[in-house]
Amino acid sequence: MITHFVVLWQWQLYFLIMRLAKLIPLFPLIALITLLTSQGINAEYHPCNPPNVIPPDVCGFDHFYGEPPRQVAIGWTPYILSGDLTFMQHIDTHWGAPSQMMWSNGGTFKAGVYTQVHVTPGAGYRAAVFWAAPNAPDTFGRQLGIDPTGGTDPTAPTVIWGPMRWGPGRFLSHNPPQPGDIDVKARAQNDVITVFFLTDHNRSTGDNFLFLDALALYPDESAPQLATPTPVPPTATPIPTFTPTATLTSTATPSPTPSPTPSSTPTPSPTSTPTATPSPTSTFTPTATPTFTPTPTPSPTPTSTPDFWHRLPPRNESGRTDFVGLFVWIGGVIGLGLALLLLYWIYRD
Repeated sequence: MITHFVVLWQWQLYFLIMRLAKLIPLFPLIALITLLTSQGINAEYHPCNPPNVIPPDVCGFDHFYGEPPRQVAIGWTPYILSGDLTFMQHIDTHWGAPSQMMWSNGGTFKAGVYTQVHVTPGAGYRAAVFWAAPNAPDTFGRQLGIDPTGGTDPTAPTVIWGPMRWGPGRFLSHNPPQPGDIDVKARAQNDVITVFFLTDHNRSTGDNFLFLDALALYPDESAPQLATPTPVPPTATPIPTFTPTATLTSTATPSPTPSPTPSSTPTPSPTSTPTATPSPTSTFTPTATPTFTPTPTPSPTPTSTPDFWHRLPPRNESGRTDFVGLFVWIGGVIGLGLALLLLYWIYRD
């Protein structure tokens, strides 16, 4: 009886394997469809999509101009506060290549990039970066700033800076916010505001670099309100009062007549002539206040980026492609298929 059962079980397993063999060519197709579907789902939540107000190709560092050491994404302008470094295009990012690379071999630097964005005056905005990934995190400080007046000087007092992040961490903005995020908020004082990214690489460990991608600007009415200036009452300037001084002129003319009886006829003629001359009142002439005129940044011809890198699967927190997760998912699909076929074979009659 036991031998008969074992033989029967072996034949059932044989037929099950033969049926599964017919479906094996379908598994790669199922895995590919699932991968593409997951890519499409991730695209819907890309941080450069609305309500972000920075143009998507600028937010995503999609096109570059120039050559290293000054190869920068279109829409961004590099600046260097100290030291020296190389700006160039790279492929390391979670959000689809390319990305902006900032690196130095043995040197230190304090530098970054900025972009100007058209906004609604008086509205609040929040800047956020979703990929600022250094290879030596303890040697790179990362910071965001906003100039609500539209200025392009990162050292100007009008720039509002967020917190500086040191140490591990590549995704520096989350929803809801998490400790270590470097978002910064400001309220626009002009129809153009400037968004700055700054990195402070104050110590070198050799070949050090940082990858930058997905830097967005969102409307955010929780930004601080603009301070309303208190009008200063004008100070009255007293007008000097003129006191006239009278001038007295006396003239005496004696008229002696040669006669036996002398006669003296004095004729006093006092004349008082007051003359008051008013002092002119000075008129205040206001001095014209200079108006900032932003200088447009020329847009050079974009350097094409191979479409191959845009089809890369997303990366995990470590910056590496998550192939392990993909294989686990495929194994799950295969297991589910085997279970369904087994149930079908058992209950087919």
